[in-house]
Amino acid sequence: MHSLYQRLKELDPDTFQRLCFHILKDRHPGLEVRHVEGASGDEGLDVFAGELSGKPAIWQCKSFRDGVGKSQKTQIRKSLRTALKHFTPSRWILCLSVGMDAKAHRWFERLKKTYESQVKIELLPNEEIVHELMYRRTLRNQFFPGAVIDITELKRLISGTGKMTLEELEKATDNNLEDIIERLTERDPRFKYQIIFDGDLGPPKSQHPVPAGLLMTISSGTKKLNVFERDIAALRSNPPTFSIEFKSTGIEKIVSLLNTGVAQEFTPDELGAMSTDFAFLSSATDFSGDKRLIVGPSPALTSRKRPVSVMFQRNGQTVQYGLMELRPIRAGAREGEFSLSGKQVPFTISFVSTLPPQRDVQATIHYESAGWEVRAIKKSLDALNLLRPSGELHIIDLETEKMFLSMTTDLPGESAKQAGLRTLANELVEIADRFRVNLILPDKLVRKDYETIAFLKRYIDGGTEEVKNVSVVLTKSEENKDSLPELFASGGGVFRFTHPRISPPPTLFGTLIDTGPVMEEVEAEIKDISATLGSFREAAVGAGVKMSFRPLAPMHFSLLAEDVTIDKIAFNAAQA
Repeated sequence: MHSLYQRLKELDPDTFQRLCFHILKDRHPGLEVRHVEGASGDEGLDVFAGELSGKPAIWQCKSFRDGVGKSQKTQIRKSLRTALKHFTPSRWILCLSVGMDAKAHRWFERLKKTYESQVKIELLPNEEIVHELMYRRTLRNQFFPGAVIDITELKRLISGTGKMTLEELEKATDNNLEDIIERLTERDPRFKYQIIFDGDLGPPKSQHPVPAGLLMTISSGTKKLNVFERDIAALRSNPPTFSIEFKSTGIEKIVSLLNTGVAQEFTPDELGAMSTDFAFLSSATDFSGDKRLIVGPSPALTSRKRPVSVMFQRNGQTVQYGLMELRPIRAGAREGEFSLSGKQVPFTISFVSTLPPQRDVQATIHYESAGWEVRAIKKSLDALNLLRPSGELHIIDLETEKMFLSMTTDLPGESAKQAGLRTLANELVEIADRFRVNLILPDKLVRKDYETIAFLKRYIDGGTEEVKNVSVVLTKSEENKDSLPELFASGGGVFRFTHPRISPPPTLFGTLIDTGPVMEEVEAEIKDISATLGSFREAAVGAGVKMSFRPLAPMHFSLLAEDVTIDKIAFNAAQA
């Protein structure tokens, strides 16, 4: 393993990027992970997932030989700034070929804090990369041939299987695996056993969903042993036993685990003697060295989901979600936790209750607005606001059609920030509905976003704005060459400017807004009326004449009906 750490440090930047790409490709099979060609990447990214025009996840790969010092920190900051200049990533992950000392880790934590309003910064350190390589034989041999002893080749030499044909090896392997399973069954016939080998699936993960009857999975290198129930009656009459001694702080941890169900990790100095009549665990009772024991809620518990309907109510007002999911998080002897969430709902509510349930239930709301459509945001904010300061929450089990939970809430009043977000959501939904668009809220709103929102709201609400000067170019035509000089002779009036649509169209959160017909109206006087009318009379038909106005009152903005006919003349004027 130590040789892998050393060889990882020796990789050139381009090779390290390609190694990271293949590891990420295997770790995230559901994502379209892509590598940017070039030894130094392009525009601040080496590997990415998602659309670059949206909110991609960006991995920046840094191959350093001598740790993370001053110059390396400068390179990391420069890469981060470059990425944020060209893109709006949801996550920026730094991949390192070397480890960081305590000082470097503190610096990285400060870096994350500095940019937390712009992007979520994460770290893929060298130890995680080595951990992945330990379980990915093909990838390890491709990038680091000879870095570790090839156990497979060694076994071939010792056993002589290297001279076997594939068919002969398959037959011998089948016989050996059958023998192993038969021996396990002879030791303990209460269970059924399944053995899986693969050197490229990566570190072991919990199985979702859990196969029916699966009781336990034991992983060791490239081998995974699945243990299933066989004789339920025998298991009930003679349940298997497992005993372990806890020491020092391990005693506090195991008590906490039993009472609350919160996962705990135990180090060797917190563990004592261990014994079990699980035959297949006979080799897993030694926790010397750097081994750890992690005990937490079973996937069989946390993968359970219950479809529910949820109502938020206060003073006769109701917001309802027809379908959400309720699932347990943990369960102990004295305390349990379950969560309420939904695929189309931008919040999760966690409920913590004593067991058995008593009068008070602690609820924590985890809210996320970035990346959600504004109508979903508005509905969720309206729903949560009904719980403040005191409202009702009702959860109905859709399978039994019975009330699962009915509670009265006691929450602090809406903060200024929460009220501001709800006002913003209302305005965005009004814009989205009026112009028939879908608007996805970004991680951070910039000044241009607020200006565009105010601009569009001014037309929707028929608002006004103080303006200092209005200039237009009037095209002289056969229809207006005689009438307009007479109309403008007084030098002032109420002028109405109409357009088929605002051009160029405004953009909000990357979405073009087609406003349709609009109108601006203002009481004004024409600047330098004599010179302007003289220029108009002298201009040829078809020529444009610039006219400037001095507003006498605020300009009024409005949207026109979609079927309105817009006059070809640039504006209409009516005398005051």
